Amino acid sequence: MAGSQSLACIRYCVRMGVYLAVMAFWGIAMIPVFLAYSIVGRRFEAGQTAARSYSHLIGWLLRLHLELEGAEHLAKEPAVLPMNHQSVLDVWLLGLIAPARISIMVKKSLRYTPIGPCLYLSGCVHVQRGTGAGAMASMRAAGVTLRKSRSTLLAFPEGTRNGARSPTLLPFKKGAFHMAVQNGLPIVPIVCENYAHMYQRGYFEPVPLRTRGLGPEDVSDLTVRVHAQMLQALREISRPIQAYK
Repeated sequence: MAGSQSLACIRYCVRMGVYLAVMAFWGIAMIPVFLAYSIVGRRFEAGQTAARSYSHLIGWLLRLHLELEGAEHLAKEPAVLPMNHQSVLDVWLLGLIAPARISIMVKKSLRYTPIGPCLYLSGCVHVQRGTGAGAMASMRAAGVTLRKSRSTLLAFPEGTRNGARSPTLLPFKKGAFHMAVQNGLPIVPIVCENYAHMYQRGYFEPVPLRTRGLGPEDVSDLTVRVHAQMLQALREISRPIQAYK
């Protein structure tokens, strides 16, 4: 038992080391691409290029596979895509499902970090957390950006990573739903099965993951309704968690 746990820990360290090292290298390597896209007025297409190329590369290196249900719901028209957030592995998922013109909602404070320029150049939308006037102003500004770019917004409405070992969702923040209402955009929820059976601290054993794109939602009573819909789908596609050896 101790030996198998040690081997699992070693595999975890190697795989996570590769995953994070390639991510860091790819972020730096993509800066000229981001700049080129910005110069020709296609900044909101740069995110998909960077994310998809990274996802295919890391998927090949680590033998990661994704099974996508409901791909027909991922429309080409602008929409808001709320997705459950589990860990840093979600970066790999994003690259496989991102539409051609994608903006990812990130907190405004990240603008002033070392990755801030990359986030801006890749078309991310910065919003201020909270419910005050500043937060609402940042939402309106982000909405203007979305309308002008005609891009799709991907958001993690839980607001933080949920590392639970069972298929649960944290309470949703309302920012993405406000933006959908203000801009008349449909909501197309995306749910990835709980992958604690594949990845948790000290354990990383790739297996095919299931992701489901749900149908568009109208914009009334959104937060509660979409939360319930995503939670139901999460429970349906997630597998029981078994202790690893």
